[in-house]
Amino acid sequence: MTESELPVETEQDRAIAQISDKLRVPAQEVGEIYRKEFERLAVQARIPTFVATLAMRNTRSILRGVDKSLR
Repeated sequence: MTESELPVETEQDRAIAQISDKLRVPAQEVGEIYRKEFERLAVQARIPTFVATLAMRNTRSILRGVDKSLR
């Protein structure tokens, strides 16, 4: 695979990986929650530059509040 064929890691991918690593939650689970939060916030955002930050914060809060026995 050449350098131009390598997948481009997006800001969302990096955020998901960071949360997954820090909270030790599977990236797939984090990704589902993060994307839902991002979409929900983006619809009503007046300042779109903060959507990713708010989505990360909300995702971490949601995952911390989830009963670990449910995973």
